[in-house]
This record gives sequence, structure tokens and C-alpha cells, in this order.
Amino acid sequence: MKKFLKYLKTRPLAFSSVIVLIILYAMMIFAPFFAPYSPARTFEANTFHPANIQVTAHGLKVREYRAINKSTWQYARVTDKECIHDLRFFVKGEPYKIFGLIPCSVHLFGSSSGYPVYLLGADNLGRDLFSRIVYGSRISLTIGFVATAVSLFLAVLFGGISGYFGGATDWTIMRFAEFFMLIPSLYFILFLRSLLNTRMNSGTSYMVITLILALVGWPGSARTIRGMVHSIKREEFVMDADLEGVPPVVVIFRHIIPQISSLLIVSTALSVPGFIMSETTLSYLGLGINDPAVSWGSLINRDVSTLSNLRNFPWLLYPVGMLLVVTLAFNFLGDALRDFYDPYNAVFKKKKLTFRRNDIAEENVAPSSGALLSVRNLHVTFTVFRGAEQTFIYGVRGVSFDVMPGEILGLVGESGSGKSVSTAAIPGLLPANAAAEGHIFYDGVDLFSLSQDELRKYRGREIALIFQEPGRSFDPLQNIGSVFFETFRVIEPEISKEEAMCRAEKLLEEVGLPDPRRRLSAYPHQFSGGQLQRIGIALALAQNCRLLIADEPTTALDVTVQAQIVSLLLRLKKERNLSIIFISHNIHLVAQISDRILVMYGGKVMEEGEAQQVMNAPRHPYTKALVKALPEFGSHYTDGRMISIPGKVCDPAEPPAGCPFAPRCSYAKDECRKDGADGCPGAD
Repeated sequence: MKKFLKYLKTRPLAFSSVIVLIILYAMMIFAPFFAPYSPARTFEANTFHPANIQVTAHGLKVREYRAINKSTWQYARVTDKECIHDLRFFVKGEPYKIFGLIPCSVHLFGSSSGYPVYLLGADNLGRDLFSRIVYGSRISLTIGFVATAVSLFLAVLFGGISGYFGGATDWTIMRFAEFFMLIPSLYFILFLRSLLNTRMNSGTSYMVITLILALVGWPGSARTIRGMVHSIKREEFVMDADLEGVPPVVVIFRHIIPQISSLLIVSTALSVPGFIMSETTLSYLGLGINDPAVSWGSLINRDVSTLSNLRNFPWLLYPVGMLLVVTLAFNFLGDALRDFYDPYNAVFKKKKLTFRRNDIAEENVAPSSGALLSVRNLHVTFTVFRGAEQTFIYGVRGVSFDVMPGEILGLVGESGSGKSVSTAAIPGLLPANAAAEGHIFYDGVDLFSLSQDELRKYRGREIALIFQEPGRSFDPLQNIGSVFFETFRVIEPEISKEEAMCRAEKLLEEVGLPDPRRRLSAYPHQFSGGQLQRIGIALALAQNCRLLIADEPTTALDVTVQAQIVSLLLRLKKERNLSIIFISHNIHLVAQISDRILVMYGGKVMEEGEAQQVMNAPRHPYTKALVKALPEFGSHYTDGRMISIPGKVCDPAEPPAGCPFAPRCSYAKDECRKDGADGCPGAD
């Protein structure tokens, strides 16, 4: 919770909402102190009295009013000085008991002479509206929490049992829950309340309304909890608890429910205002809280009765305003809780980013002659939250390289080296929390200087991507033909479906997919991983791209299919003069397919050169370590231990000065640890 309070400071609306809710609940708890009068105290001569606290040069004053027309209750201010009273704080007034135990008579404010103080005005019986709102919050604010607590308990109990045991237990509970969900909640609440006695004392009404709201509110949450429990119960730690003989109730509440605590917290924050509004609806219709008890709903029911009342005495709408404030406050708090527990929905506060970079001469910030793609001094920095602290992740730091027409450039390095980030920046597909600087020249045009609309003209048509896991690259609800049709319509909005299918069939034939016409009507789950990767390549070629970025396209495939995909890419390069950026962890595979290799580590380029030169005569110690770590074909585990790179990958949030590989390098010298040391003086 300490971390969450720090996070709240980055969310002004949520932070303000928490402050408002704290103030409201403090006033609810100490209502007799904050309210100058009891809710039933009447001043019959002051019917519909307006607010009479005024700010003057001499401080806050309470001014007397006189009714000039008692049929319409119009008031005029009294100008005599004797009719202006001082507003004082911590004054004595009606006696009350704090928490029903400690006698007290001190109120937050009152007049010096005892003249009634109306902060917001009075109702039809001259009762102070502010006092009634404060006392009414005791029912309206607590009934939301109590109903939420009861509803959540029922949802956790029934949802947990249903999801954990399954079978007949699951079927029975879920059908019972669906029965309650079939009927609109408001109608169901009104129906249940109408079955009971309409004349109840305030305590009985409170309990009945709470139980009705909880009974109606639990089924939806129970279904959600049931689904999550049903998934979590398959985890090994739950199976281990079952193996040890832990009782099912303990497994549910000790091992499973804590795993979904974030969902429960967010659900609670969003449920409270809904139950408050339901109580208000019942009280407004006369089926809820009745006099002498008071709630915000009963205030609206009694005071907001005619349009003439609202026109002549607009302060009677203040209870409606309080409901609106509480509802918005809980919603803003719920949004912050959702983002805090779900980083994918987090909204990052933008700040000016500072980059560590290598000094590159100004004349080098230009595309190479004849290059299709030139990346110059690329920096990509991500803004993330680690706990409550905002952190900068330096994913790419000063990367530069070229890709010539018809060339395959291989990018190799460990996970976190910046390979995928560097290539995702080329078509502008970095996430919202990323900031990029540098220059990316495609056919002489700096892509970083283009707007989003201009950049879209390059995506697909000039620059295409295929991804590591082909199964996740397709919509499971779309067949392959629909995917191709959608792609072709981007190029030619008027294209017919028949023409699109003919083109798709030719593309699938080109990438070697058998029986393409029949397979166009199939869905992604009906293909193997290798077939889906071929379809992904065909989609990339659908708009006649000139540069194909293959982000680890063979990692999720077996060795035989890997060889087929590599062979396909080599053929496409030759037939279409296609330029390819091939990303992989396997330097041996990269050397087989690539003309040149770029070795990356810690967001920087460690070495660049011809494929065979990098494999047979590597210059940088990191490249040497990658080559040595490759297992030799035909070797036996008894011949010796496999060689691995010592240490761990550097933290991109705190990259070391100089060469990022220096902390793991046996050749490292003092020069390697200095800023700007990207070469390797130690290895020479």
C-alpha cells in the first residue's frame, strides 16, 4: 500500500478522489461534530431558508434573512448590523455522544448568537440541509461497503467452490447464479423489496436493503472468480497442496484466492458506488430508508418533488451532487487500482528523457550511398514503473547499420540485446511508453521525420515483418482468406473478393503451401507452425515489400521446418531481390543465411562484418563467446562440459559505462570501462 500511495501521486484525479473520499468518510464517522444540528432539528420559521454564511472583509459572518412572501418563501437579507453575527468554530451546541459513548457538545462551527447557520440552505421544515447530508452519509456510504462485503463474500465462496470442484457442483451453482442474472437487477431489487412490509424501522430497512443488494450483486462476480479459480487450480503449487492432503477449503482461501486479490480489490472499488446508487433508487421510490432516519436517497425523495421546488430552491439538489462526487471518486480510484495491478493498461507520465550516446560526427548522420536502409545513432528508451518508481530502460544506445538492396543482414545476440527493439523502430511500431531518437533513412527518406499518416504508407508496402510465434500472428476467428482480403483492400479498396483470393492463392503457391485454394477457407488452428510461418511470409509479400524484417521466425519451429523456412527466404531474396533483416539467437543459423552479421549486446553493436569472417575470425570477445557456446554436431556429453558465457546480461536500466560486455569479459581493461569505449582494446 505504501507503493500504491506513491503511485497515486502520479495520478492527480485518483489522488484527489482518495482525498475526497477520506474527507467524506471522516465526516460520516464524526457526523455530530461536523453537523451543527441533528438531522431532525426544525426551524419552522425558516422554511426553504437560503444559505446565510457570507465572506466579508471582517471574516466569515452569519446574516439573518426575513421571509417577505411565505406563500413562495422568498427571503430578503436584513441589513441591520445587529442582524449580522460572527461565525465561530468549535462552538457548543446540541449535546451528543462520540461513538455513542463519550458525551460531548462541541460542533465544528456555529453562530455567536445562536442564530441558525445554514451552510447549504434549509428544506421545507427549516431543517439544515448540510446537517442532513452529513448524517445521511452514514447510511449511504456504509451501505455500499457492507453490501459489497457481503456480495464479495458470497461471490468468493460460491465462485471458489464452483471453480475448484467443477462437475455437478459447478453446474448447480452456475445455473443458480444465472437465474439471478436473467432478471434485470433493478427490477429484481424492486420485486424483492415489494414483497416485504413497506413500514419498517430504520435499522430493519438498512439490513433488508443490504441483503437484497448483496443477493443481487454476487452472481456476476462469482462467475468471474469461478473462471479464474478453474484456471489457477491446474497450477502445480495447487496440485502440490492437494498431494500433501491440504483440505479443499484451505486450498481455495489460502492458495487460490490470494492469486486473484488484485481483481477483488478493483472489483470492490467499482462495486461500492453501484450499491450506493441502488440504495438511493430504493429510497427515492419510497421503498428504502424512511423518516426519522435519513439517507441521500430519502433526501432526494422528500426534497426533489416538483420542478418549481428545484427552480426556486436549487440547493435542494446538493444530495444529487454528493452522489455524483462519490461515484466519480470511486471510479477514478478504481481506474488507478486497475492500472496499478495491470501494467499493460498503465498510463505513463511523460517526461523529458536524457540519453547516453556515442559521439557521431555530423557528416556521418546521412544514408550510405546505394543503401536501401540506413540506421544512424538510434536510441530507444522505455519509461516503466518498477514498483512505484519511474525508471528509464535504455533498450538501444547508439546503433548504426546499413542494409543494401538484395542483402540479408543478420542480427544476433542474447535476449535483451536490443535486436527486436531496433527493428521495431524502423516502421514505427514501438509501444507508447518508448521514446526514440536518431535517424532511420529508408531509400533516402528519414522515417523519423514523417507523420503517422505518412509512415503508414511505408508499412506493409515497403517494410514488412514476420514474427517469432506464427500462431499468435493471426486472429483465431478469421479464416486465412479473410486475412488476405483485408490486406489487399489496404492497397486497393475496390478489389473484389474473387480477385483477392486469386492473388492469395498465387502467394501461397510461391511460399510452398500445398493445396492453397482449399486452405484459404481454413482457420489458423488448422495449420502447423511451419505452415503458419509460410502464410505470414506470404502476407508480408502481399503488398510487394522491398524490406522484410524476420524477427526470430524459426525459433518456435523444429529443425526440419527451420531449414525449410531458411531455404524459402533465400529463394525469395534471389527471385524478388528482397532485402531481409534476420534476427536470431543462433549465430550459426544466422551465418548460414546472412551476407553480413551484426552482433548486439546491451543495446549496442559489438561487431559487424561479413558472415564467414564473423564466424571464423571473430574480433570481439562477446562474438567469440557466442561462437564457442554453440554445441558441435555429433559431440557427446561425456566429451566435456558445454561452454557458456559467464555472468548475466547487463541491466538496461543501469547500463555500465563503456563496453557493456566488460563486466563479463576476461579480456577487459580499464579502457573498456570508460565512456565511449565501444571497441575492444583488451582483445587485440
